[in-house]
Amino acid sequence: MHTDENVLRLRKPATILDVALEAGVSKSTVSNVVRGAPGVSEATRHSVRGAIERLGYRPNVIARQLVKRRTQILGVVVGDLVNPFFAEMAKLIERHAASRGYTAMFCNTEGDSQSELEGVGSLLAHRVAGIVFLAFSGESRTMREALEHQVPVIFVACSGEWGDVVSVDDVQGGKVATEHLIAAGHKRIAYLSVPELEERSDLMRLKGYADALRAAGLGPPLRISWSPPADQAVVDGEPRKLVEVLTGPDRVTAVFASNDFAAIYLQELADRYHLGVPGDLSIVGFDDIAMSGLARIALTTVAQPREELARLGIETLVARIEGKLTAPPQTTLVGVELVKRMSTAHLA
Repeated sequence: MHTDENVLRLRKPATILDVALEAGVSKSTVSNVVRGAPGVSEATRHSVRGAIERLGYRPNVIARQLVKRRTQILGVVVGDLVNPFFAEMAKLIERHAASRGYTAMFCNTEGDSQSELEGVGSLLAHRVAGIVFLAFSGESRTMREALEHQVPVIFVACSGEWGDVVSVDDVQGGKVATEHLIAAGHKRIAYLSVPELEERSDLMRLKGYADALRAAGLGPPLRISWSPPADQAVVDGEPRKLVEVLTGPDRVTAVFASNDFAAIYLQELADRYHLGVPGDLSIVGFDDIAMSGLARIALTTVAQPREELARLGIETLVARIEGKLTAPPQTTLVGVELVKRMSTAHLA
């Protein structure tokens, strides 16, 4: 049986030596062309590139990264991916990382501090060039000790005291949401938080809510801690059925939920108990996830500019990795916007 030697060679991965023989140059010349190094004539570059294309040669990325003593991989720590906000941010982070020549490696912690620490350890073992936190449990000392002097770190849409931060102004967001409800005539307004939200973001959004109530001469603040889809919640420290807070003569008429995930679950609970939204209860969320814009949900929400957060986050981290940014850790706050939909209405 006749075998074409060239066909056999093309069936296995081509090496740098194959390209050198095909182009009639040295291996170092091929390497210089691949790296875009100066000092190679245009004719030689054209010959080497033609050989690369014919042979289907792919440079050994791992070997090149070992020579540079760092990879082109960014570790990305995300919270519970059940929350669509994290999934949407992860997609954008991956896209902007790729535009800068980096690959994203993800670690889903489900909001657990031990999983977070173990996940970061795994990312370091893979020699990531830097780490993006899209969620952070707040175990600052332990994590800082694990990462100190290892790789650059940035917190995107969350916060940490020992790395760069790109986030929204959560206090302002809470204030904007609550002022919208106050302007619609609501006086009994509750703040609803869920465990999945980073603690600092939760406290800052709560502060914005409380500040807006105080400025309007309303109060006291009413804080509800809830783990959807349970019927029970903790209302100002006391266990109660959530529906009891939403019905009766002293009921709340509006709720500012700490994120869209909680707000959408609250809409579902209201529907279960035949409470109209916004007729009986106005709801404002926070994040503006894609689901919030669906016609059957139509959630009024405080939008986080996800595209801008991801872009600024990757730009800052890459600048740290490449030595273009050497100043102490910096915090960049971006603005929020209230997106009005059908889940809020003037109090009848």
